[in-house]
Amino acid sequence: MPAGAYGKSLASNASLNERDRYLEALCYLPALHRERDLFTPEFLRAADSLPNPLREWQRLYDDAPAKDRLSKLLYLDTKTYLNGDILAKVDRMSMAASLEVRVPMLDHEFVEWVTSLPVEWKFRAGTRKQVLKKLAERLGVPAEVVHRRKQGFQLPLVEWMRNEEKYWSILLEPRTLQRGYFKAAAVKALIEEHVRGRRNRSGMLWRMLILELWHRNFVESRSRWNAPRRAPDIRSSEVRIPARPPEAASQAGARVG
Repeated sequence: MPAGAYGKSLASNASLNERDRYLEALCYLPALHRERDLFTPEFLRAADSLPNPLREWQRLYDDAPAKDRLSKLLYLDTKTYLNGDILAKVDRMSMAASLEVRVPMLDHEFVEWVTSLPVEWKFRAGTRKQVLKKLAERLGVPAEVVHRRKQGFQLPLVEWMRNEEKYWSILLEPRTLQRGYFKAAAVKALIEEHVRGRRNRSGMLWRMLILELWHRNFVESRSRWNAPRRAPDIRSSEVRIPARPPEAASQAGARVG
């Protein structure tokens, strides 16, 4: 399908197997070459010369110690999204608030037992967490709580990146574009699509913004701190010892005497 055609992403995802569909949804930017026009040729050449993390994640699924496809996906999720995203965020934010968070359902013996359960106990007739929900019902948790729709805690990225120019304008600054990661025309096209409401590009724009802010706060600042510094010449006028006020000088002389 041509670039910019409606339904292109949906059609692309529908053509993938469950492993690659999961990884495509998990990646910060589309991983399977759908959006390579976003990147500069120089960056693509550099990236293609390095080990491919997508291949490593695909191998986690292919070599998973499980027989059915659902268990293989759960194994892949445990090895990637769970410890690289969910647990990491909870740990960092809780420690920032001086809290110690524990996850008892990730006790290794419990996890090993759960992974050994038959697949129909994990997912049945479109219901996920079948065993856990049955246990909650037995303990008296109200049905409207057990079976209500899952709701996450999301930032209002769509509105921010559409209505707040201060966010997406950073991506168009020469300081950002000169890094050589993204094509200027492609960045402008993404912003225009999102601001005009043609597509929801908030996730991609937000991650590109975070990458740029990370670059400024850590890469650039480290370069400044690591840059060689010339020691001041104490014989020159760069370093001056301020003269004492007359009364301070007289008091010091009195103490010496």
